[in-house]
Amino acid sequence: MSLADIEARVRAKAGASDPRARAKRYAAAESARRIANLKAEGFVVPLSEWLGHNNGPDWDVAELFIAFCWKKALEKAWAPPTMEIGIRRARKAEALGVTYRQYVLEILERGRYLDEETAAPFRAH
Repeated sequence: MSLADIEARVRAKAGASDPRARAKRYAAAESARRIANLKAEGFVVPLSEWLGHNNGPDWDVAELFIAFCWKKALEKAWAPPTMEIGIRRARKAEALGVTYRQYVLEILERGRYLDEETAAPFRAH
């Protein structure tokens, strides 16, 4: 394989991971397939690219927004607290025999602080 072939292949695959580009390529291929099928059946209809489109958002916008919201929520939830809070949580977790992450996760999930009896199931693991 020559260098030019390799470069052409890299350029062709450069946009393959972008979901919007993938959706546009799929829509163009689907449109071309429909037009070819109509022409093969003998239909001569002035087709528009807007035919059958309600001008709504792309199909992947909702999924991308939900993923973005989850990412931001996770960043906010696991953002480092103030130094005093972090040290207090780390000392409390160490005294209870659980990890800092387990201790903070219990606070985030259930809104309660661990004590000796509620920390026992975590120590068993």
